[in-house]
Amino acid sequence: MSTIANAIGALKTSSAPAPTTPMLRAIPDAENFGARTAYKGKGIVEATFALRRGEGQPRYEKDCVFDFSKVSEEQLHLLAMYGAKVKVQALLRAMSQDAMLNPKTLQRVDVLADVLEASRQPKDPIEAAVRSMTKALGITEEKARAMLATASADADKADKKVAKK
Repeated sequence: MSTIANAIGALKTSSAPAPTTPMLRAIPDAENFGARTAYKGKGIVEATFALRRGEGQPRYEKDCVFDFSKVSEEQLHLLAMYGAKVKVQALLRAMSQDAMLNPKTLQRVDVLADVLEASRQPKDPIEAAVRSMTKALGITEEKARAMLATASADADKADKKVAKK
């Protein structure tokens, strides 16, 4: 009998209590959980994220260390492509149908600006709006600025009408 078979047989016949497996921390429904990711250097990334088995099931907190030290640059790009694609799909779904179905919309994705830094607060909201409009609508920067100026003038006129009443 093999060593593995002996070990399995010993486990089946053992009357010792089964070791208790530590459980993940359950996240209460009222808790606003924030996922965290930190690059530790030399291809090591530590992440804390939430997971659940299915709709209506409880959420659990999971800590995980990802070791990318043996991954080639090509493999890393292919792996990163999945997350970037999911983010772009979400961005497209949030746009108007016309913008989403325009083949020029997000035809070329700047991963740093459009995916990694997209959730950061823009320093200048006008610049952010112009950048978003050029990417979403496939228009020039000048046309985007003209559209914003027209919208601003229309808003000012509407404010003046409301103030007169």
